[in-house]
Amino acid sequence: MFKVFIAIHLAGMAYGYRQNVLDFCSTVINGYRSDVGCECMGKTGKSGPPGPKGDKGDEFDPSELMSQLEVLKSKLERMERNPEITFQYCLIGVKSGAIPDSSMSSSTDYNARHLAKYGRLDRTLYAGAWCPLTTTIGQWIQVDLGSPHLIKATVTQGRDSPNGSSDWATTYKVACGVTDTNLSIITEGGKHKIFQGNSDQTTKVIGWFPEPVTCRYVRLYPQTWHTFMCLRMDVVKANCP
Repeated sequence: MFKVFIAIHLAGMAYGYRQNVLDFCSTVINGYRSDVGCECMGKTGKSGPPGPKGDKGDEFDPSELMSQLEVLKSKLERMERNPEITFQYCLIGVKSGAIPDSSMSSSTDYNARHLAKYGRLDRTLYAGAWCPLTTTIGQWIQVDLGSPHLIKATVTQGRDSPNGSSDWATTYKVACGVTDTNLSIITEGGKHKIFQGNSDQTTKVIGWFPEPVTCRYVRLYPQTWHTFMCLRMDVVKANCP
């Protein structure tokens, strides 16, 4: 009962009922626990005057956000006009090795010489590309970027075959998302966008997204191919020099 009473009084104080200390102490101690021998001494003084109001915060200025968007748009336009900017500054790290082998995965692999980790742009080690076990729609290669990034494009190459085989993906789709269980296919005009792939073994082809997309996982699905479904790839950051 004692605990219930205290709870009621505290609730009253929280919701605006300002009971003074004498009333509260007298009621609780003298009314419910007269045997404890405690006394309340005097009444509380008046509350002091309210302090000055704080400064008003700055209002939201949309012009700053629009300025940042214009800067990003300008960078993207420069990237599209000059692919060398993309290759030198804007690749996410598949080619360079900043993305570790453990972050490269695939639906299937043709064999141990065609694993996803060999599907790096400009990689020539072993068979020179990722290739799936079978050339069927639904096969994919995926890169985990480690954290979400704003992505603008993918880059692909064909297989750099030591025996001269001509293998490359001529078209592909791209899916991306912040989790690998909830990927979305990049669309354009309400339909899955078909990206133009390669027409030889070594030429790099950039597949620009209609708009930058925030992704952690980027997955490429070859749709058509020459001889066999093989490719090397990297991912292009949207915000770069």
